[in-house]
Amino acid sequence: MTARPTFSVSIRALERAPAGTPMSVSLRSTRDLTTGNWRTFRPTYVTRPSPCNLDCPAGTDVRAFLSLAADGDAVGAWRTIREHNPLPGVCGRVCYHPCEHACNRLALDEPIAVHAIERAIANRALAAGATAAPVAGAHLTPIAVVGAGPAGLSAAHHLARRGYAVTVFDEMPEPGGMLRYGIPAYRLPRPVIDAEIDLLRAVGVRFAGGVRFGRDMGATGLADYAATFVAIGAQRSKRSRIPGDELAGVRAGVDSLREVNTAGGRRTSGPVVVIGGGNTALDTARVLRRLGAEPTIVYRRSRADMPAHPDEIAQAEIEGIAFVFYAAPTAFVGEDGRLVRVEFQRMRPGAPDASGRPRPEPIPGSTFALDAGQAYTAIGEDVETEALADLVAAANGRLQADRWGRTGRRAIFAGGDAATGAGTVVEAIGSGRRAAETIDGYLHGQDPVETGQAERVGQSDVNVFYFGRAARAHPGLLETGAAITGFSEVVGDLTWAEAMAEARRCLTCGSCTTCDTCLVFCPDAAIERNPAAGGYTVDLAHCKGCGICVEECPRGAMVLVPEEQR
Repeated sequence: MTARPTFSVSIRALERAPAGTPMSVSLRSTRDLTTGNWRTFRPTYVTRPSPCNLDCPAGTDVRAFLSLAADGDAVGAWRTIREHNPLPGVCGRVCYHPCEHACNRLALDEPIAVHAIERAIANRALAAGATAAPVAGAHLTPIAVVGAGPAGLSAAHHLARRGYAVTVFDEMPEPGGMLRYGIPAYRLPRPVIDAEIDLLRAVGVRFAGGVRFGRDMGATGLADYAATFVAIGAQRSKRSRIPGDELAGVRAGVDSLREVNTAGGRRTSGPVVVIGGGNTALDTARVLRRLGAEPTIVYRRSRADMPAHPDEIAQAEIEGIAFVFYAAPTAFVGEDGRLVRVEFQRMRPGAPDASGRPRPEPIPGSTFALDAGQAYTAIGEDVETEALADLVAAANGRLQADRWGRTGRRAIFAGGDAATGAGTVVEAIGSGRRAAETIDGYLHGQDPVETGQAERVGQSDVNVFYFGRAARAHPGLLETGAAITGFSEVVGDLTWAEAMAEARRCLTCGSCTTCDTCLVFCPDAAIERNPAAGGYTVDLAHCKGCGICVEECPRGAMVLVPEEQR
């Protein structure tokens, strides 16, 4: 067999070639070829908001604290969270984590378990003895906060950090609002609340319990305060207005939860009906299950339309709670003044209502009844606006305040569920933070700065080729038999090693991590490391704006900008 010829050309042979000989190679370094004048677009390093950051109602820098957790810095991550949210241990348990809904990790597998990592961070940091940072330059201007729920606690935290002397008034003996008196201990253990409130005390926040506005304090009692933030929440259950709701055995779910969380619940038994589809309905039914009852949740829409978080619904099903969908109560029926059964009308989905969900419509002739000695309504809560009539104007059952907490009355601000109607812990925390910023601005003669929504880094902006698949971490659940016989916490912790590993699944969208991908792929060797600048420098004499670096960037931290915009 004849050997296949090989060809080689030496540099010396090329140098001896006659001038003008056509060649497909250059004898000069690409560094000698200044192709920058070809450029019409310039690659630019940017830091853009990730969807988790933009979708956190508290405004937390999720991307930053995940990065710190990935590096094992629990205390640094905890301090980063507390820049915006003073209750990471609480939110790591009861937040409905909207930050996860648009996580770009969905392009690969599952979103980051942000809430589980946040909980692990809080556990680890507090176990390590992390404390609140001292307040520098306290000027002790007095501020009153009316309401010690999540909005009031958030406002107090942010005002205290700015050096104000904050007093929080609440009608209940201990601070926490619905965190303490509404959410059951199997979801939010009381030591978690206490530990985070103690950190507020450590920076000077004073709590005055047993003070009901309109009874123990009026508007004149606030005269000595430079500003007042009203955040009383929505804690009065809405009347069902169903015939028979005055019967013994018919109660509001939120009143029952408050009783259990205050004095402990009494053992009970037999079938119980809970009417509603939100978290109050789920909490009521699960508490009754632990007290010995056999609850059935009846909801007028579908399972998919329930406002309660899917995790809570799934856990309720595991605990043996029954569900009846597309049914609405028509009457509570009693004997000798006590409830014996609840009558219902079957429903079907109709045209969408203002919420975008199908409006339930009755199916004629399709009634049925459930025997029960107890029934609990959980169809929403109202704000006790009457007590505040001399302080804050109300409309449509809510305190009148804008997004920043301004009421239109000098030195009076309002927020939380009483003003927004948002109904979640994390949104109340965000409302309290914004109000604190507004109060601080008001006392310094400044208005809050409205900023437009920044362009988020979406799935089309990240290059998932550079990331491998990895399963999401799922905290374990307490064994069902143990769960339904007590109030121990149902959802377990991630270990710190598990939390770190889960944080490392984060793509760090929109932020350069100096991964060198742009440097490696630049065909003109026009990108150089620049540690002094914390990243890279683009050599504009050689960069011709081809955009390969932008296309290959794993995290969407580079963009092409037209030269005329420079």
